[in-house]
Amino acid sequence: MTDTILVRLAPTAHGKHIGIITLNNPKALNAQNLDMVKATRKHLDTWADDDSVAVVVLHGTGDKGLCAGGDIKALYGGASGASAHDFFTHEYGLMHAMHTYPKPIMAWGHGIVMGGGMGLFVGSSHKVVTSATLMAMPEVSIGLFPDAGASYFLNHLAGKVGLFLGLTGARFTGADAHAFGVADFAIGHDRFDDVLSRICQIDFKNNHTNHHFLSACLNRFHDKSILDESILLKSFDEINHLMNQGDLLAIDNALMNYQGDDDFIKSAIDIYKNGSDTTKAITFKIYHDLKTTKKDFSLKQIFDLETVVATHCVNHGDFKEGVRALLIDKDKNPKWRHTLTDMPVGYIDEFFGEFV
Repeated sequence: MTDTILVRLAPTAHGKHIGIITLNNPKALNAQNLDMVKATRKHLDTWADDDSVAVVVLHGTGDKGLCAGGDIKALYGGASGASAHDFFTHEYGLMHAMHTYPKPIMAWGHGIVMGGGMGLFVGSSHKVVTSATLMAMPEVSIGLFPDAGASYFLNHLAGKVGLFLGLTGARFTGADAHAFGVADFAIGHDRFDDVLSRICQIDFKNNHTNHHFLSACLNRFHDKSILDESILLKSFDEINHLMNQGDLLAIDNALMNYQGDDDFIKSAIDIYKNGSDTTKAITFKIYHDLKTTKKDFSLKQIFDLETVVATHCVNHGDFKEGVRALLIDKDKNPKWRHTLTDMPVGYIDEFFGEFV
């Protein structure tokens, strides 16, 4: 059986090492199953206390992507409450560890970076996109919700772009990610080996200065000209107008009756129309709550909230039906439990448990 993560230590010219983690699940676009999550966390924890390891590099095998998310087929196959809770606890635990990691982590966000892949990417301290980067939080299509820390990072995007991306599952590019601060550097994918070689020439010192050393190195390769114009930036004003309608029903009405000529928005609305209304309601509640009643939540509290909500989505929500329609039977005709207008009172609150 092929190892689904490959790990090696690359020696530097000055006696340190670079810890390199390669996600190696190409048939699933490097989606992470529970074993991959646990193995990644194990190595990160080991390297955090190893003074000989200066920097961590995270990338995906092949040319198709860093990571397409969690292996939802595997989660679907064992979709009991216990297994779901176990998976999300470990997945979000890994991402929290990355956000708070003492050493620099460079994520090479080439190709597909979606769902849990976005969580890995955003959790890294040094985030690189390429001309082929394609990102999304597409959970509306499978009855989950924008998780893996998206409750945090979508809330921190300018205007209400984060709410739009969460509700619609819209795909966006490396140019968009760089324009909105989701990515730090733009580097051609063909320069990966050159970047790695250059990192191995750095005379690393301590964790604090090593962050600066890695930034300086990546700045030498940074080339914004490889990116196209940000379509998300061009659509910014219209997106904000659509999201500033008030409550979710008003936003839904604005999206469903959109008469504009913005092709990016229209393609996002096409995804939105077929998505789970339960997901939309959960997404809106999280976005709103973290701007208001839960605005002082720590990152750890946000991941704890996501664990409760995600487990309930798998056990009681639209997740199984969404995965069935998209990936199992592939009829792309999910029978969602509720619409926005027929949801029982208190239904969405049930997903939040003690976090209502």
